[in-house]
Amino acid sequence: MYHSVKTHEREQFARQMDLLVRLTNPVAGDFTGHKNCRNRSFVAVTFDDGYQSILENALPILQQKKIPVTVFVPTNSLGSRPGWITNKEHRDAAERLLTSDELKLIEQTGGLIGSHSVTHRPLTELSPIEALAELTESRQVLEKILERNVGSFALPYGAGNPDVLRLAAEAGYQRIFLSEPVNSRGGAEGFVYGRIGVSPTDWVMEYRFKILGAYQWLPMGIAAKRRIRSVLRKLA
Repeated sequence: MYHSVKTHEREQFARQMDLLVRLTNPVAGDFTGHKNCRNRSFVAVTFDDGYQSILENALPILQQKKIPVTVFVPTNSLGSRPGWITNKEHRDAAERLLTSDELKLIEQTGGLIGSHSVTHRPLTELSPIEALAELTESRQVLEKILERNVGSFALPYGAGNPDVLRLAAEAGYQRIFLSEPVNSRGGAEGFVYGRIGVSPTDWVMEYRFKILGAYQWLPMGIAAKRRIRSVLRKLA
């Protein structure tokens, strides 16, 4: 799960993609087939938010190495700045989101576009009616732009719960992407897929561990830590 690739990070990103091709089988976010994996994992390269730097700095490298890409966009901000970023020092504060025409261009070159809601708000903090509207309206907008079915959704901030997942299924999504590296095969109702956050600035060994699945224990470790804290509070 990437967000952006800056101009000065192109070389680092290219090296990461070389490693990805060497160690894994890159697939699209809607992959359902059974390629000859040669004992290697399937890995989907995804980008959240849909920044313009993806088009400039990541897409040419991905095309050159024949790596599929999946981009999740919040439809209310297409062509504008990310209003949910209030910290001017944030690495993506000055980015511009892709326009409708640029989304079409990505799909024309083999990429896949998915929804990231309408307004990029955490769906767990919204009422069921508001959350369903975010899920439904963003899908409708993208389907009108792309003239095809849009079946993938990435949770803003990774914020989800059973109610949100139920609403996503009700809205017609076939795949929901998280922001934590859970085992995809153990996803709720079989349509929830875990991801691991990556950046062009990751050091080589860290990136290698991430794409090989070495961080899949992380959610379990966090959950165990929370249980321990809960017990300690009761004992205090």
